[in-house]
Amino acid sequence: MVIVGIGQLEEYRRHYEHVQRKNLTGILYVSSFVIIFLGVSYAAVPLYRLLCKRTGFMGTPKTEPVVRDIESLRPLENHRKLRITFSGQVSTQLNWSFKPEQRQVTVVPGETALAFFKAYNKSDKPIVGVATYNVIPEQAAPYFNKIQCFCFDEQQLDPKEEIDMPVFFFIDPEFAEDPLMDDIDTITLSYTFFKSAGRD
Repeated sequence: MVIVGIGQLEEYRRHYEHVQRKNLTGILYVSSFVIIFLGVSYAAVPLYRLLCKRTGFMGTPKTEPVVRDIESLRPLENHRKLRITFSGQVSTQLNWSFKPEQRQVTVVPGETALAFFKAYNKSDKPIVGVATYNVIPEQAAPYFNKIQCFCFDEQQLDPKEEIDMPVFFFIDPEFAEDPLMDDIDTITLSYTFFKSAGRD
């Protein structure tokens, strides 16, 4: 028969409470980590898009509204012409055709330009698509400003429907002041249409 003293019982109780507190603390840390991780994962895409739109990161043209005076949007007549080419693709899961209506335009920094893309729903049912875009070369993206475009907005096309989609843009006049842009004469604006998530 084992006789346990009061002191040993008290020590065991303190040890047991200490272990319980450590376990609870560990569970709280893990739960907090999981909640934070899920929140960051959920917010990652919109935050990434916002970063790209504001900075031109990863070849994404800036689309944030910028207050400009008339002087800053005047074409820099003494600057070399820049060739802007266009490219359009569709995901294999989207039964559309999508292509630019013009192969290229020429502009100088500060000059606004309008381009059109044509989308056609080849299927017999309505389909919703959404476009992403980028600029090549990537280092020119911060200077590529869109005033109006269809990117990141859901577009529904009815069966056999065809529509024109405009892109109104300009190259920032600061392009001319950046020595890293001296060798860039051609900029490509590329769109890819995907089937909108959660749409049948």
